[in-house]
Amino acid sequence: MIWVAVGGRGTLVGAALGALIVNFAKTWFTGALPEYWLFALGLLFVLVTLFLPKGVLGFIDKLRRKQATSDIAGNGAQPAAKASGG
Repeated sequence: MIWVAVGGRGTLVGAALGALIVNFAKTWFTGALPEYWLFALGLLFVLVTLFLPKGVLGFIDKLRRKQATSDIAGNGAQPAAKASGG
């Protein structure tokens, strides 16, 4: 369940991404601070639930959409150059 929550709900890619992130974190924590791994896992789940309700994949999608809308707004706001007839 934590893989899907971290990676992103509703897609297989999100679950796979979550699995990679959680397993990397587990590998790092069990090597560096093995007694705190379960606390870190719980904290990760709580933080993702609070701040990334659609997971990492949903956050990336949100950033892409925001970038696309700012690109459109940025291009539309520039005045068109007039050709000088001389």
